[in-house]
Amino acid sequence: MILTRKLIAPTVILFMVLLAGLFAYFFSSLHDAYHEAEEGDLDSFSDSFSVEVENQKQLALALASEAAGNPAIQEAFAKRDRQRLLELVLPSFELLKESNDNIILYQYHLTDGTLFFNANDPAASESSEVTLSSVVLLANVEQKPVAGLESENGDLGIRGVVPVLYQGKHIGSVEFGIGFNETLLFGLKEKYGGELSKDSEWQILLLKDIVPDNNPGETSPNTDLMLFAATQHSSLFNDPESYTKALKGESTITHPSIDGHDYAIRSAPIYDYSERIIGVIDIVYDHTHISSAQNKRLLFAGMASLGTLILGILGLVLLTSRTLQPVQALTRAAADIAEGNVSSYVNIKAGDDEIGILVNAFNRMTTQLRRSIVDLEQRVADRTQDLENQTIRLRAAAEIARDIASARELGELLERSAQLILDRFNFYHVGIFILDKNREFAVLAASPTEAGRRMIADNHRLRVREAGIVERVAATGEPRITLDAGTDQIQFNDPVLPDTRSEMALPLKVESVVIGVLDIQSDQPQAFNQDDIAILQVMADQLATSIERTRLSQEVERNLSELERAYGQYTREGWKKFGDSGRLINQGYRFDNIRIEPVTELPALGNEALATGMVVRSNGADASSVVAIPIKLRGQTIGVVNTKLKEGFGQNTLATLESAVERLAAALESARLYEEASLRADREQSISQVTSAISSSTEYEEILRTAVTEIGTRLNDTEVAIQILRDSDEQKTSG
Repeated sequence: MILTRKLIAPTVILFMVLLAGLFAYFFSSLHDAYHEAEEGDLDSFSDSFSVEVENQKQLALALASEAAGNPAIQEAFAKRDRQRLLELVLPSFELLKESNDNIILYQYHLTDGTLFFNANDPAASESSEVTLSSVVLLANVEQKPVAGLESENGDLGIRGVVPVLYQGKHIGSVEFGIGFNETLLFGLKEKYGGELSKDSEWQILLLKDIVPDNNPGETSPNTDLMLFAATQHSSLFNDPESYTKALKGESTITHPSIDGHDYAIRSAPIYDYSERIIGVIDIVYDHTHISSAQNKRLLFAGMASLGTLILGILGLVLLTSRTLQPVQALTRAAADIAEGNVSSYVNIKAGDDEIGILVNAFNRMTTQLRRSIVDLEQRVADRTQDLENQTIRLRAAAEIARDIASARELGELLERSAQLILDRFNFYHVGIFILDKNREFAVLAASPTEAGRRMIADNHRLRVREAGIVERVAATGEPRITLDAGTDQIQFNDPVLPDTRSEMALPLKVESVVIGVLDIQSDQPQAFNQDDIAILQVMADQLATSIERTRLSQEVERNLSELERAYGQYTREGWKKFGDSGRLINQGYRFDNIRIEPVTELPALGNEALATGMVVRSNGADASSVVAIPIKLRGQTIGVVNTKLKEGFGQNTLATLESAVERLAAALESARLYEEASLRADREQSISQVTSAISSSTEYEEILRTAVTEIGTRLNDTEVAIQILRDSDEQKTSG
């Protein structure tokens, strides 16, 4: 019996410790899993709030964009016709408020921020007061759409402001506002709360400096914040440290117990349109009933454990192996998981006791772990695929830049670039637009598609600064993407390219100057993103550099060609004048290794070389060869050298002759230029001497005699006469 007690007592103690450990492990796992799920739900609610705010921003911006793009509204606004604006916008605004009662603001502002028209209260439009809205002022200054949260006159709202352009001129802006209040909170709670909606409450706390003085809201534990809106009657706040972190941009979750209730509170920052933190969103979840149920389950588990312990003591010997079997299975599964085998599973029939509950919880935990790992692996695979796609596109862009570098002509460069982009990226359409000299139109210069070639044949061009995507990119120099969603669908009503669903336009810039636009279209919706812009913009910059380099190269070649033609014309005229001047006594000379004698006429082979400007060869009757080499200077043939070479002369002999002829041409040109310079110097000297002799006399008769004498002396064998004519009347009388 003593031995039995000794055997049973340690076993019982060990069994009790093991049971307690398993129970603690189960409780801890269940508690952690619950808290993780609960915090995940709160994070989801908070993210849903941010998504809803972004949706409301996009709604306000879309409404403002639609109004700003209405030609009739633009014209009425430009003419400052409030009555016409009232007729245009009031019916649609009433319908809009009926469908969405949270739209609280519809206004038109002038460029200086002055209120011009208020659709909420048309009678107040005559006040012409200057708006205090920073969103409106920012949109007017930067002339681009602005949207986001803003507090004005104590009212917090989501505002969307879009500049209004009329005939290319900024005439003001249109503003839509959506209320940010308890109505929105109740809608968010019902929309995103799900099954937890009845146990969750939402509240918004704002900085005191943007809450109106007449707001009856409570002051929070953080003195900088005040309750602005809530879905519950009695407020429940988080601790001051959580609010301090939220105002610094951090999100926190706490689990306080207040008045016998267990809560989970998530506090997250709220940002306005300028990304400035203006408040905190609290999501309060009362999980008291879950805690109570958990405590009941814990009590039940404890009682079951006690019963199991009693039964275990009574049948310990008989049931030891069976009792230890689940524990051993759990141990093996835990060891497998620790070794990295997350597919391990406790495949035993679980009972209703603590071990059975533990087995079920363990299996659920391993299932969740497998799912988490699978999700993580899928995300890693997706990210890897994205990186591979980016790498492929970068490689393709580099290959395109390499392949187009060999193009020498601009037309060839553009056509080859467009074809390579279309082939490598498998786009629906690619077009390259080049700005004209006046930078007024973007002209389609190259496209490899059939539709593109038809547009080129029709001299397709787009006016810069108009509403199209290519026109805007040509005007602003900033890349743009248009996707097949919402109001963008009007962009794709093109009968020439009916299958276009997404479009991206990239500027071709050289030193910040836009020289053209690369237009890329896809037949897939949502085909482009910001990563595509970053990759393809690099290729567009390289293409722009190649275009500019090719332009400069062609311009240099044209200049060189014109310069060579000018030099050739100058050389040809100079030698013609030299030949006509009579200074060339003989046309040339011939040397036969014995004597030198003048040449009066060229042989036929020389005439052929003189006419063609090419080296001419012929074989003589005595096994010799006659070679005629043209004397060329700046591309102009000014003479010819005829040589009679013995049989078997080599290529080096001919190369030596050609080099000698080149130097002969240079020497002849130098001699001609020197002789011309000498003649010009003699002429200038003679003129100077005649002028000096004439200038030394002051008497009329002496000047005439000196002039006749000096000119006659300078011009040998020349008779010179100088006569001063009488006036016209005397000439007629004498005649």
